[in-house]
Amino acid sequence: MRREQIAKRLFEVILAAIVLAGIFLGALFLAQNSLIYPAPPASAPWGKLVVERPDITLHGWIVHPEADSAWVVFGGNALALNPVGDEWRDCTTRAIYLMPYRGYEGQEGSPSEKALVADGIALVRQVRETHRTVGIIGISLGTGVATQVAAQAQPDQLLLVTPYDRLDLVARDHFPYLPVRLLMKDTYNSAAAVAQLRGVSVAVLQADQDEIISSARTRALVAALPSGPTRWLHVPTSHNGVWERPELCSFVRQGAK
Repeated sequence: MRREQIAKRLFEVILAAIVLAGIFLGALFLAQNSLIYPAPPASAPWGKLVVERPDITLHGWIVHPEADSAWVVFGGNALALNPVGDEWRDCTTRAIYLMPYRGYEGQEGSPSEKALVADGIALVRQVRETHRTVGIIGISLGTGVATQVAAQAQPDQLLLVTPYDRLDLVARDHFPYLPVRLLMKDTYNSAAAVAQLRGVSVAVLQADQDEIISSARTRALVAALPSGPTRWLHVPTSHNGVWERPELCSFVRQGAK
């Protein structure tokens, strides 16, 4: 009888552990959007950039709108883009197009990988109507958007700042004991996207002390490039420390050619 009671108690403990684990994983699944997309609040009144999408109207800013060539910028997961325009105004003579993601900086809608990539493609196509050449810049999370947009839009060049091969692999590096690859809806497979680039000059800026995106993730992305990067700049700083380094401005100024 005692053995049966022990077995029953053990079963109850195991069942409770499974239920708790299920609740935790379910909560993590539901919370992933807020973890991947911690949207910054509005940073400034909208500029003249307007992009009409089937479901919403998106807004943003343009720096040097009269320039012959342009950069389209896709930002990091919590990055406000209006200050980026102010910082990079003197880094390039190209026009700089800055359109926050859905739900970012007062923008309508909710972010998702599918929506952000589709919005990015629409933006690049619109920019091509007024500029001779169009390049793309991706920053951190935005490198996942930038690579997929580039695979379809084939820009004249692509700049990637602290990039990764797959976002779910970045998450696995931080949470090796959780089934993050099964839980994540938005995986941003940048390695697969860059493998489709043909004749696009690509430059990479890597933070060698990056505590968020490991060097292994950046190396895997670079290995997937059909012809390798035209430049692979290593900066001795942390993930967010690149914003305090002069190399970032030089990287934008020089481009990928």
